[in-house]
Amino acid sequence: MSNVVPRRPLGLTGLEVSIIGLGALEIGRDWAADVDPHPQHLSESEAVSFIHQVLDLGINLIDTAPAYWYSEEFLGKALRGRRHEVILATKVGEHCDRTGSHYDYSYEATLNFIDDSLRRLQTDYVDLIQIHSASIEVLERGETLAALQKAKEAGKARHIGMTGGVRECARALEIGGYETVQLPYNLLNTAAEDHVFPLAQCRNAGVLIMRGLAGGKLTSKYKNLADESLKSKIASFEKFLCEGKQTDLAHLAIGYILASPVVSSVLVGTRKIGHLKKSIAAALDPLPSRLVEELRKHAAAINLSVW
Repeated sequence: MSNVVPRRPLGLTGLEVSIIGLGALEIGRDWAADVDPHPQHLSESEAVSFIHQVLDLGINLIDTAPAYWYSEEFLGKALRGRRHEVILATKVGEHCDRTGSHYDYSYEATLNFIDDSLRRLQTDYVDLIQIHSASIEVLERGETLAALQKAKEAGKARHIGMTGGVRECARALEIGGYETVQLPYNLLNTAAEDHVFPLAQCRNAGVLIMRGLAGGKLTSKYKNLADESLKSKIASFEKFLCEGKQTDLAHLAIGYILASPVVSSVLVGTRKIGHLKKSIAAALDPLPSRLVEELRKHAAAINLSVW
C-alpha cells in the first residue's frame, strides 16, 4: 500500500498533506478508556517501529503535542533519517503528564513550549505550530499568536494554526493570522459544516479534522459504551451499510468527512497499523454523493453532538 495515499493542499501553505494523517496521541499517552477498557500507550521501540510503518504506508502528516506524554520524544527517535518525509505538526499551551494537564498561553511560555518540542522532536523546525485547545479569550488576547509569529520569523515553525471547538475555530478565522484550523467533525458532530467550513473556504485556510471517528465511537468499539441511548443512536448509522463496498461504520465516517472538499486531512488517532490501513482503504473508496446526503440528513435528524 506504499505511497498510495492521495494528498490535498493544506490551505495556502504550499504543503500537500495525505488525506489520512496520524494523530500521534495514543503512541505516547493512555487514552480512550470509555471505549477501550485497557488503554495503554506504546513502548519506545514499539512506537519507533509503528511510525516507520506509518511512513511506509504513504502517510506524510503527523500531529503531536506536548500534552501527549511521550509522543514527541518517541517521534524524535523514530524520525531520525526520515524527517524529510514528514509534515510535522505540534502544539503549544498545554503540557500533560500522569499528574494532569497544565496550561500556559503566555508569550514567554509559548516560546519555551516551542523550544522544548524541538528538542524532544530532535528537529530544527516544525512544519505547523498550533495553539492547543485555544479559548476565545486566548485568541482575543493575541499574545500566543504573536509568539508563534516570532517563532515563524526565526525559522522554528513554517506555518501557524490552532486547534479547538467550532466556535473557537470560527473566531480564529475571523481574527486572521491562522493558516490552519484543527477541530472535531464527524457523523455525531457536523456543526463545522455550517460555522467553520464556509469561513475556511473563503480564507483558503487548511482544515484538519480530529475525532473523525468520535474517539472510537464510530467503530465497532461503540458497543463497549455504557450509555445505551448513545449506543442505539450510533447503531442507527449501520442501516446505511448497504452500498456493497462500505463494510463498517468507520468506512462511512471517513468517507463522509472526505466528501467535503474543504477538508485537507483526517487525523486518525491510533496505535495500531491495521486501523490506519482500514482508514486509508476507506479514503480510497469515496462514498456516492447520494449516500453522503442521506448520512447528512440522518445526522441532523438524530441531533447528536458528542464532542
